[in-house]
Amino acid sequence: MFDRFRDRRSLKGSPTFKLMVMGGLVLLLLIPLSMVGSLIYERENRRNQAVHEVASLWGEAQTLAGPLLTVPFREALRESLADGKEKITVITREAQFFPETLHVEGQVRPEKRHRGIFEAVLYRADLEVTGTFRRPSFAEWRVAPENVQWNDARLSFGLPDLRGVRQAGDLVWQGRSLPLAPGGAEPGLWSSGLRVAVPGLDREAGEVATFRIHLVVDGSSSLHFLPVGKQTTVALRSPWPAPSFTGKFLPEAHTVRADGFTASWSIPYFGRSYPQQWRADEVERVVPRGTLDLSSFGVDLFLPVDAYQKTERAQKYAILFLLLTFLTFFVYEMWSPVAIHSVQYLLVGAALCLFYLLLLSLSEHLAFGIAYGIAAVAIVGLITGYAYAILEAKGRSLLLGAILTTLYGYLYVLLQVEDYALLLGSLGLFLILAVMMFLTRRVNRAGSGMGGGERVEAVA
Repeated sequence: MFDRFRDRRSLKGSPTFKLMVMGGLVLLLLIPLSMVGSLIYERENRRNQAVHEVASLWGEAQTLAGPLLTVPFREALRESLADGKEKITVITREAQFFPETLHVEGQVRPEKRHRGIFEAVLYRADLEVTGTFRRPSFAEWRVAPENVQWNDARLSFGLPDLRGVRQAGDLVWQGRSLPLAPGGAEPGLWSSGLRVAVPGLDREAGEVATFRIHLVVDGSSSLHFLPVGKQTTVALRSPWPAPSFTGKFLPEAHTVRADGFTASWSIPYFGRSYPQQWRADEVERVVPRGTLDLSSFGVDLFLPVDAYQKTERAQKYAILFLLLTFLTFFVYEMWSPVAIHSVQYLLVGAALCLFYLLLLSLSEHLAFGIAYGIAAVAIVGLITGYAYAILEAKGRSLLLGAILTTLYGYLYVLLQVEDYALLLGSLGLFLILAVMMFLTRRVNRAGSGMGGGERVEAVA
């Protein structure tokens, strides 16, 4: 048994020395805490890798781009030769047009898949895409009507991961069904997609062409859209209860309930930085790389703060738990004849650090609340029993257990109320500091403990 006789007038028995030892132990315990933090980061990365593997087999995050109407035209280039003659070279260029109106209505059905112990959120989106195109005008480029190659026009949609396309119905263009095919990449705009030829534009002068297409797309994490219409409207519904609306535009109206969400966007083209039409050879100037992606909007199937994020947040309070527990033992030591050895402080600190490792390992297999409860009960029970062995005082040991139970309960509340965590945390720290200042108010400046006693002895 450690020496339980203590002379508070000696250096080792003085409160100042004890506080210095506790400070050194807290710094020492930062080493295992940092190791636990590294382990949390490693496990989270492993989870992310597993989720990415599942998503790569199902479908990555999807962004529906387009439709884009591309119409080729002939242009004559004149070159004067040295002999006074003129050389005329006819080349084919392309003009590109976004739709007048674009409306997307869809249902997003989420699915959860597992890779080992890790969970990934996937979805299947059932989309109905409709809209209109005005007959393209080439007046600003001074292209003669006979040089426009209407019968070679095409319509293209952009999708980043075509593996996720489960169903692509025919494009209904002006009442005609036209089969879609892969190969809708548009240089400078998107790298993969679907395309279809739309002949007959020359017979639709002065008319507004309508289109409709039904798509079933698999993806993961997020579903986004580009506001390519002069007026773009999107309406989504889903049974997923935790959406995160992201991108450049927020929904005009949305409801989020326990049984799912609905959201709708209505976006005019004034809110973006690219025009409705351009020549393909000037796309890099008119639509700089990345401009389309910056204008995207949509929804992420947000997972509420997961076990790794909550464990990481809990670990940020580790130093507070160490200090408060050590100070509690310190107050007990100042008010009692029992001397607590620095090794015993170290073991108590090790138990507090072990809580986060238990929480991490248990939360990978159990719900976070259950894992937190088991880890907290185990550590509180361990420290309370050890305190009883040290202090040989049942009441004080139970009081210490009650204090730790309150602290762990308080921490759990902070982890649940993200929006008010800072407010509750600051108020809690103020209350804790006030209590500790009250309990240590009688520690005198001479370092002789509580109440001025010069020597306190107890029979071992």
